[in-house]
Amino acid sequence: MSARLSIIPAGAVTDESLEPRDLQVLCLLGRHTDKQGWCVRSQVKMSAEIHCGRATLQRSLERLVEAGWVQKKQRGVAEGSAPSQPSASYAYRVILDRDDYAFEAATRDDPEEGVPTDGHPPRSAEGARPDGHPGAHPRTGTGAHVCTGTNNDPLERPHLERERDARARDRKARFLVDFEARWPSAAHDSRQKTAYAAEALSEDEERAALDGIAAYLDGQKRLGRKTICAGSTYLEERRWTLLARKAEAHGGAFAEDSREAHAIAVLHAIAGKSSYFHSVMKRPGAGVFYRGPVEPRLVALADAPPVAEWPALDHRQAGAWEDLLRTYVTVQARSRLVEGSRAPWPWPPRKDGSRGDAADDDATATNEGQER
Repeated sequence: MSARLSIIPAGAVTDESLEPRDLQVLCLLGRHTDKQGWCVRSQVKMSAEIHCGRATLQRSLERLVEAGWVQKKQRGVAEGSAPSQPSASYAYRVILDRDDYAFEAATRDDPEEGVPTDGHPPRSAEGARPDGHPGAHPRTGTGAHVCTGTNNDPLERPHLERERDARARDRKARFLVDFEARWPSAAHDSRQKTAYAAEALSEDEERAALDGIAAYLDGQKRLGRKTICAGSTYLEERRWTLLARKAEAHGGAFAEDSREAHAIAVLHAIAGKSSYFHSVMKRPGAGVFYRGPVEPRLVALADAPPVAEWPALDHRQAGAWEDLLRTYVTVQARSRLVEGSRAPWPWPPRKDGSRGDAADDDATATNEGQER
């Protein structure tokens, strides 16, 4: 059983007037040829095969035809006849020029291969093929179609691309060395998965990932985690960004002598969970760790008087303080405030951190309604 091969001219590979997409189209034509070498497949189907627009395919075909690597004829028109309407479809054939240079090249350049060393076919004495086509004439096309905002880089600067890729590989290699030196489980992780995850990071993300390792490991230790996730998981999920957002939205760690730490202590004293505060949230020498939102209303509790001076609450006041506890206390199991419970003041602080009583709040709301 014989197989039909698709061969493209060697000179087209190094023709600087072509785009990488043009070579892909050149190879695609060879996949759909008839016995005479003509491709009659529609441009719509060919553009779908290589995942590009029909206009992109059309431009590539025109460059290939102009450079002489592809021959074009209108379908349904006899040889020598005038072309019909412009909208008629065309057939395309790859020009190899074997008839012109094969034997001459064998004696002049490479007797074993029969191909010129520069990859471009020399012109015959007559300068034309037996079928009348002038043959390929590389470097004479319109040139690569470079459009701002696309990745259609021309082939004139391959050395710059190689240098850029080499720098990127060196940077990735240095990042992996630094990351594996800092990540505790690197010796037991899959280096292949870690490399794949690192490949998707930009240069800025690489720096952020390295800078976030210490904070991430400290957070795992504070939570009592005995195992650390794989380095590839840390990189794939970009967990350092989650840690940064959490630190912005929530308090994080506070010094023991800060207003925030004192306010959090008062908050848990109101909820009857002082023991939880001292055993879980307060770490000697490490500060106070709080996972809830730190807002002016919470920080205002730092001005609370001693517990012995706290007044007893009535039913409405207890309900107001209960709303505050539901917002800021992270302990699920606690006692509910009721009439007779004690708090720093009769009424909790407002959202802006100021203090007043319910009568003042009702008057303010009434005045605002009348102004509207």
